[in-house]
Amino acid sequence: MAYEPDGGNGNGLDGIQVVHFEDDSRNLCGAVHPTSTAAAIRLDEPVGSLAVSSDTSDALALLFNSSSNGFSFAQDIFGAGVGQLVPAGTAYNLSLPPTPVPVVTLSPGATATPAPAATPTAAVVNDATSITIIGNESLGVGLVVGPNATPQAIIGLTSLANAPPQYGSSVPFIGSTNTLTHPYGTSFSSIRSITDSSNVTNVLVRGPNDLIAIGVTGVASGYQFNIESEDKNLGSNVVLRGYGHMALNPADSSRALVGGTSGGDANQLTLVTGIPSSITESSTLQLPGAINSIVFGPFGTYAAIGTTAGIVIVSGTTGNTLTETRPFGPNITAYTPAFTNCNGTTSILTNVASVGFSADENYLIALGTGSGVACASGYNASLLAIHFNSGTGATPAPSSLPTPTAAPSGSPSPSPIPTFLQQNNIIPPPANADYLYVH
Repeated sequence: MAYEPDGGNGNGLDGIQVVHFEDDSRNLCGAVHPTSTAAAIRLDEPVGSLAVSSDTSDALALLFNSSSNGFSFAQDIFGAGVGQLVPAGTAYNLSLPPTPVPVVTLSPGATATPAPAATPTAAVVNDATSITIIGNESLGVGLVVGPNATPQAIIGLTSLANAPPQYGSSVPFIGSTNTLTHPYGTSFSSIRSITDSSNVTNVLVRGPNDLIAIGVTGVASGYQFNIESEDKNLGSNVVLRGYGHMALNPADSSRALVGGTSGGDANQLTLVTGIPSSITESSTLQLPGAINSIVFGPFGTYAAIGTTAGIVIVSGTTGNTLTETRPFGPNITAYTPAFTNCNGTTSILTNVASVGFSADENYLIALGTGSGVACASGYNASLLAIHFNSGTGATPAPSSLPTPTAAPSGSPSPSPIPTFLQQNNIIPPPANADYLYVH
């Protein structure tokens, strides 16, 4: 399944669109008619960044709050693992401090665990731009950032499995072993986390001016965060919403891919190693378009990058040199799949806003827009599901565009397994936003 929040562009739909692309036999679902509209779960307000725990047991969505004029409601979402999304309980208001401010560490239970400490100043944020979850079920903790957080900090939310979310603690951008050069002179708009196959959890936090790496360890009262390294070259240059053009390797959380630079080189892809103790820029590639989205395959050996020129697949993510994989032809540097748009004509997917992989790495998912498309309500984006060969990094282009077929008049006959799925009438994401979640 794939989930795409409306991002404030719903034109009457506040919620999350849901696309089922793979069946229980690991085949693509049946062909979708070009004018079909995706299923959706409606919420009370526009939905921004969405975070889902590694086992899909916990999910949090950031909702728009008209009082703060930003995405400052954190809403518990149940049912993410089965596609039956249900908002649970009241939303936590990130723009208001908890009353009274608890003296706690960031503890994962339904109730935070007291710890001897000075009374803290709870961070608040009027417009949260990114959220991630570490742990799962009753141990899940949501981590939220926004460029106008006061004071600058990560806001931790607990009780994700027991709605509503509760304030846990704030993690200031001052580490026990590393103090940032200008901890309160910069702002952070993106956060990513992952627990890899060796059970190591690392966090990346990014703002326009720099990238920081945080190591996470379990302690008796919950989680301990240590800011360990900083890179002033790998900032985002602009405020990004959602995933922030970065991804951690699910097989090895000491490795990550980062798109763009503090200086504004939006085409540069950087392989980072040594996380969290260092942020070592091991390899770079100049891609044919500006980077919009990055995702690792679930096995960490390949990554897909959505750009303004199409889709790029890279390998070398487990070594020290990135290599662009060109499975679509010797002279093609970005894959731009053709599809039938909502108007019934052929479009080319060039501007790819988001990419994802199915959990079995059988399918590459791309969300973007083709030129000259005008769909109902301005839902001009399309989501494509394309076969992916996890052994070679190759994705064959479909032999023909999917076309709707009439229902049989007689006895049903087996239908051929589709090799390509398109879902039109998707709400296009806002500029500089990458919200798509695929599992």
